[in-house]
Order: sequence, then C-alpha cells, then structure tokens
Amino acid sequence: MQRPDFEQQLRSRGGGLVSDLPGGALAALRERLGAADIQAGVILLAAPNTAQFRLVLFDQPPQLTRFLSDRPEIGARQAVARLRIRPPGASRALDDYSFTLGALSAPEPVRVSARDDLDGESFAVSEVPGLGRIEEIVDTAIARGEVPGGEVTALVVGRFGREIRIVTNVVSPRTEAVVEFDRTGAYLRTRQA
Repeated sequence: MQRPDFEQQLRSRGGGLVSDLPGGALAALRERLGAADIQAGVILLAAPNTAQFRLVLFDQPPQLTRFLSDRPEIGARQAVARLRIRPPGASRALDDYSFTLGALSAPEPVRVSARDDLDGESFAVSEVPGLGRIEEIVDTAIARGEVPGGEVTALVVGRFGREIRIVTNVVSPRTEAVVEFDRTGAYLRTRQA
C-alpha cells in the first residue's frame, strides 16, 4: 500500500479518534482533580488536521453553542479532546481543558451566566460507556453516514434535552452527514446535513 493510500484510509477511519483519546483525557483529569467521576457539559473529539472544519449538528443544545462560540478553533494538527467540565465542589463554575499527545492542558476558566442551567446541561462521564467504543462508533458512522469518501472529523458528547448523545460528523468535499448514537454507543439515526 502506498503512503497516500494508507493516510487516506487512516483518515477515513477517524484518524486519531480512538477510545484512548477520551480515556487518557479523563484519567488525567481524575488524577489532577482528585475526583472519581467527572461532570462534563461538552466533550469534543477532533480528528487530526481538522483545523478548518465546520461542525454541523441538529437540535444543537445551548451549552454546545456557548462552547463553540467561546472556542473558535476546535480542531488541531493532532487528534485532540476538548472538554468543558464542572470542577469538583464548584457548582457554578466551568473549566475548559484540552488533551493531545498525552498531555492535559491547564484549566481555562469559562464565564457562566446566571441563566445557564449547569445542572440540566451536565452529565457524569461514567454515564457514557460509549466513550470506550470510539473505534466502533467511527466505523458505524462511516458505514451509516453513506458519504462517499467520507471521513469522521469530529465527535461530540453532550446532553441534548434529557438525553446524553454521541454525535459524529461525516464529511467529504461534496457532502456531509450527522450520525447520532446514544450514550452507550448504540446507533440511533443518520441525518444528511
């Protein structure tokens, strides 16, 4: 197999979107914060070399809108996990972290409005066993997205209303699809963007 073909195949399977990415990020956060479980508002995994992609979601929840507006650069040259979490013992606070190449960033404090429903928008990461099935989710998204030459550029975990969902973007130069999963990683639906 030629190198360009190998790299295309790697990108089409999600590049560095593997279970070790959120697993490593969450392990580093648990150790740094001394917490057994992490309360998150948004977890975003971005594939390598996705510095200029467009994230498309249906029924985008307010916490994700705020997250994206606060962070115009969500991609990176390397696979990256970006997390918005509630620090233990701080009910009205949020911090942003990024995790790439095995390193966890310092926390970046986030402005919180009095109207933000942090309790209703947050979830315990222990409620999302699908984070341990990222490779399977990426493969299913490619198959169910039905986007010729499509690549999974991003995966988002968040609360959509009362449900916790895992949502992937499958894109090609001509089209894109949003493939949704429940919190366990079970396929729910595909929507063309």
